[in-house]
Amino acid sequence: MRCPLQSEFEAPLSAFLLRWCYSSLSFCFRTNICFHLSYKLPS
Repeated sequence: MRCPLQSEFEAPLSAFLLRWCYSSLSFCFRTNICFHLSYKLPS
C-alpha cells in the first residue's frame, strides 16, 4: 500500500503530463495539416 502523499502528488503530475502530451500532439497535428495544405496548394 502506497502512502497517500505519493498518490496526491502523482495525480496532478499525471494529469499535467496527459495535458502536455495532448497539447503537443494536437499542435504537431495542426502544423502538419497546415504544412501539407500549403505544400499541395499552389502559392
